Amino acid sequence: MTKVANTEVLEKARNELLEKVKGALEMKEIRRILEDQHNLEISDDLEVHNSQIIIHNNRIGYKIEFEVLLSLSVLLDENGVYIPPDETPEGNIDQLGGLAEDIIKEM
Repeated sequence: MTKVANTEVLEKARNELLEKVKGALEMKEIRRILEDQHNLEISDDLEVHNSQIIIHNNRIGYKIEFEVLLSLSVLLDENGVYIPPDETPEGNIDQLGGLAEDIIKEM
């Protein structure tokens, strides 16, 4: 194969383009999309982890991967047994909160 372009120049141009794309991102909208898409609440610490140029529907696109910090919780009963999410409707959580308030008041 005959090389017709300088690899380093092409790599630098690609990296500069991806940096410009990352700089143009509306992070507030990205956060909202990610929260809606993954049904999660994402903290303000949203960072671009990786980016690459892709082809989507025969057009150039960009794949931007984000690293996020998020809070997750696990429910346990009074004996330390895990309570799966499908067994914890919102009403039960509210009821547990009310019971916890009553216990605290009695202390």
